Amino acid sequence: VNSGSSANLAAVAGLIYSEEYDLKPGDEVIVTCIGWATSYYPMHQYGLIMRFVDVDLNTLNYDLNTLEESITSKTRMILAINVLGNPNRLLEIRKLCDQKNLILFEDNCESFGAKYKGKLAGTWGHVGTFSSYFSHHLNTIEGGLILTESKTLSSIIRSIRSHGWDRGLDLTVKEITQNKKKKST
Repeated sequence: VNSGSSANLAAVAGLIYSEEYDLKPGDEVIVTCIGWATSYYPMHQYGLIMRFVDVDLNTLNYDLNTLEESITSKTRMILAINVLGNPNRLLEIRKLCDQKNLILFEDNCESFGAKYKGKLAGTWGHVGTFSSYFSHHLNTIEGGLILTESKTLSSIIRSIRSHGWDRGLDLTVKEITQNKKKKST
């Protein structure tokens, strides 16, 4: 995509339009209080309710106890923002998400190349976003990336990026629609 901002917007849109993740307007997302407007605005634009959680002053990332205590029955997703090359405790957050059936959205726009427990930040979540804007670690003047292991989510995001075109996608819009109908029967 053209930027990390667009990566965040397209990724949230993809999660909303994907039956696989069942994220919908009104769902609650836990977000960290340290981030950038373009991390939060896509949540607002798609009608998600943000619950801001304070950070640990030593790491500027989630305090895991506070994070877990903040999860309610309405929580559907956790936004983990890896700030200034400093990854969150991603293994623990992913385990928490898996236990509670939550989506892990990893905004890694400020931490390209950072690792946690030997694995690259931005690859722990169900979706991860990156920026290559000139103020970031790796830059191409402008640009952004979105990573996911889901073929369906990848195809939806690519279609969003390409203004609805389905050329070159892993799945066609017809296949995505057919999968949606199969789930509803």
